[in-house]
Amino acid sequence: MTHIYAFRDTNGQWHGDPDAAPVNPADKPSRGWLTYQPVPGTPEADSPFAGQTLAVLYGVTDLEPGPVIYQLDNGGQFQATLYVHALLATPVGAAVIPSQCHGQTPTPSLENSLTQNNRLYALTVTSDASGHLTTEITVTNNHGEIQGELRGTLNFTDLQPLARLLHATAPNAGPPASSHDKTWSLADSNRLASRYRVERDFGTLAKEFNCRRNDIYRRLLELELITDPAQRRPGQPVRPKPAAAPSPILQQRRLQYSNSHARWTEQEEARLARHCADGAPVAQLSQEFGRSELAIESRLLKIGAHGPAADQARLNVL
Repeated sequence: MTHIYAFRDTNGQWHGDPDAAPVNPADKPSRGWLTYQPVPGTPEADSPFAGQTLAVLYGVTDLEPGPVIYQLDNGGQFQATLYVHALLATPVGAAVIPSQCHGQTPTPSLENSLTQNNRLYALTVTSDASGHLTTEITVTNNHGEIQGELRGTLNFTDLQPLARLLHATAPNAGPPASSHDKTWSLADSNRLASRYRVERDFGTLAKEFNCRRNDIYRRLLELELITDPAQRRPGQPVRPKPAAAPSPILQQRRLQYSNSHARWTEQEEARLARHCADGAPVAQLSQEFGRSELAIESRLLKIGAHGPAADQARLNVL
């Protein structure tokens, strides 16, 4: 199936997977234009790309499909990949997470995070009708795998004392953050990382994000996009930048498929081809490799696998 797998914004920055390989190596990516106009009043209306005319790449790839079909300016309609949909649909500011209680109106939630030591520390707070806050803290690595979690119920007035307690407990804790320090949402952090690749002037970024230059500097340090010169020894090489943390939508997807949207290794492809030749069905391969059945079928076609699962994949393409 053809998917929109990358797009370029009006600043000339590419997003998504512009280097994705097509299922058929002989295919060249198709190009088009998409004027992104979300429905007013929806979370997507606050997307940083709302109102922009985006250059898009589309074609048949093995990337995970998203839930939405987008119409190009020339009239073509294509489903976007999960990653592209996540980028387009993520609003500027705090994320809103639907309530898990059936039959109740979804309650807005606050989500904040920071990246340090190649780990993403995410805080999610959801309030109920009685004013209690269900608080969850998760620690994930660059692959979206959960390394630790802490959850419980608090009152709103408990948050600040709890923050002070955690800060005081941490070894070598510095002075507590000023009340004037900017609180960064996950969406703002991702947007800052994207903008910093284009705009390196802290003053310009501070005006854009309505904060101080020092807030920009400190957040870039936390995201490990820059290095504090005072902490580097002469001749010490600059550490490579960590991989971007998975978006909330992708993290949710990986609750169902643990390797969703992850790159295939040569060893995985060889094992997939071998198990396919042994007669393993698509459903079994999906469970074993932690990927959707569509992703399994696309990869079987790309590597030219043989077996019942590959034969079924070829039939589905026809």
